[in-house]
Amino acid sequence: MLFNELKMQPNFYIYKKEVDWSVLQQGFTIPVSIQVAFRQLIKDSLPRGTIKNVSLIIKNQTYDAKLVNQNFDKQKYPTHKDIIQFRYEPNSPIANKMRQIFSSSYNYFSEFKANDVLQEYRKRPIPISEDRKEYLAIYTTQFEDAFLLENFTVQDSRKVEKEVESFDEDEFEMAVNYEQKDLTARIERKPQLVKIRRLNKSICDNLKLLYKHRCQITGENFCEHHGVSVVEAHHIDYFTKSLNNNSDNILVVSPNYHRLIHRLNPTFDRKNLAFIFPNGLEEKIKINFHL
Repeated sequence: MLFNELKMQPNFYIYKKEVDWSVLQQGFTIPVSIQVAFRQLIKDSLPRGTIKNVSLIIKNQTYDAKLVNQNFDKQKYPTHKDIIQFRYEPNSPIANKMRQIFSSSYNYFSEFKANDVLQEYRKRPIPISEDRKEYLAIYTTQFEDAFLLENFTVQDSRKVEKEVESFDEDEFEMAVNYEQKDLTARIERKPQLVKIRRLNKSICDNLKLLYKHRCQITGENFCEHHGVSVVEAHHIDYFTKSLNNNSDNILVVSPNYHRLIHRLNPTFDRKNLAFIFPNGLEEKIKINFHL
């Protein structure tokens, strides 16, 4: 399974959740696509109808919440997937903390709902522009019933945007892919970049595991015959320009191809999943599980 290599480690990335009205009021859902791996991480099968007390840690404070596998009529919905959620009450301390931290989102959603006289978005996601989106990153801890939440606010994004101006993409991606201190020293002095680097590295490490350290372009595990695996993560739209660390903006490639891509800056054709190089050469991706 995807998380077998890292499931015993604390502070292991689970997923990145875009902040919506539900996060600010009552909780958030674990996506169906990662539920099996999530159950492995928490070492709990969590049958339907199960409610488990958990702790959520954010900004060095611990809050009570519940981990719930919602119960529903199996006969009425025989093919319905499990609904696993972190839940809390709208007036709980953790909900109040969420609204305080993500005040930009809360004010925007509140104003939108007040003006939605037809209640068109009562059960639909409220639209929000890319530059206003905020996020939670969810990590495991050394305790199976405690989870670390890291916030990425609009203010964080603006600070990161300013801070990465002094980095080129090669330097930042080397810091994401490797632990060498000489590559990360400048990042470690900037708190917002520490969070961003940790999230980027976590998402990239997950994708490397997903592809079993194979290059998506060649389909090969570089240096496997030497008993080691060397593969790197590449941001399709350069992170230092886009600040986009979603998995759909990341490819897993061999170091040789990574250097070539940064040297020649080919265009990536998302429809055909291919790099178009300046000389007209087209390199299609051979393996793809996530784009």
